[in-house]
Amino acid sequence: MKRYIEIEKQVYQEIEKNCFGNKKRNGYRHLFGVSQLCLLYSTRFQLDQELCAIMGLLHDYSVYKNNTSFNHAVLSSELAEKLLKETLLFDEKEIEIIVEAIKNHSTKNKRHDRYSELLKMCDVVDSYLHEPEMILDHDRKYYLEKWRKLDE
Repeated sequence: MKRYIEIEKQVYQEIEKNCFGNKKRNGYRHLFGVSQLCLLYSTRFQLDQELCAIMGLLHDYSVYKNNTSFNHAVLSSELAEKLLKETLLFDEKEIEIIVEAIKNHSTKNKRHDRYSELLKMCDVVDSYLHEPEMILDHDRKYYLEKWRKLDE
């Protein structure tokens, strides 16, 4: 998890630099919450723990770096790719896995690879846990039910 620590430092710096008040609090809560859920469930899905934790940490990176949620999945995937390449700690396949999951995470009405599906589920679960009264569309309900069935 050494590589995770390096990416975590970058995320902390961006949130501290670009966010204030509730935006900062929500950024920490959501990015680190999704990251922890991805880490927790990665073994259940037989996926690489560190890659899952990192994709969770970076999945909404552009929202907090650029202070907009416009096209955030694509923009976050581009920022993640740039950041991961700059660290020189990841090979091309690892970068591709993380970037693809981030790019796909907002497309909840389509099914993708196992990493993308884990990220989608953890994103929905984290949001639900912090706002259980939220109205869920059909696609978000799918991921919430998928999560609930994991404990059966």
